[in-house]
Amino acid sequence: MAGPDSPLEQAKALALRVLAFHARTGAQLRRRLGQAGHAPEADEVLAWLARLGYLDDAGWARATARSLTRPGRLGPRAAERRLAAAGIAPEEARAAVAGALAQAVAPGEEPAEVALCRALAGRRTGGRPAAGLPDRDRARLARFLLGRGFSPEAVQRVVGLRADRDRWEEGGEGGG
Repeated sequence: MAGPDSPLEQAKALALRVLAFHARTGAQLRRRLGQAGHAPEADEVLAWLARLGYLDDAGWARATARSLTRPGRLGPRAAERRLAAAGIAPEEARAAVAGALAQAVAPGEEPAEVALCRALAGRRTGGRPAAGLPDRDRARLARFLLGRGFSPEAVQRVVGLRADRDRWEEGGEGGG
């Protein structure tokens, strides 16, 4: 049995202090314990926390995915990257984000990713529809949305640049 000043007890106390601020993944806690010189105790501390129910990577991933994919925040690709950076396995990150997207938009509406992309675009443009913006501003908006992790297909549906370019190349408005 370890005494109150043993490295294991110190590592447990540190882990509890870290978790008191907000939930963390096992990988984040392992990294923090390592930084504090408690790497040898990390496995035992993480197992102890999991037994107590204080460590739940899947639950953390689901909650964080819901937060990251709220309307006006990030797209699915960026949310998956954030989850993976926190130590969540890529397939678990994809599943958490897919679950969050399924809950984000009411059934029967446009696809969740498109709706979230449209919400962020609306926030960025002050509520003006992207179709009414000059081409340069729409291109800038498209780059912004792509950088926030939305797929090119979702950005195209919201911003509409490719549809306009296709009309131009076919000899439509202004072509010829």
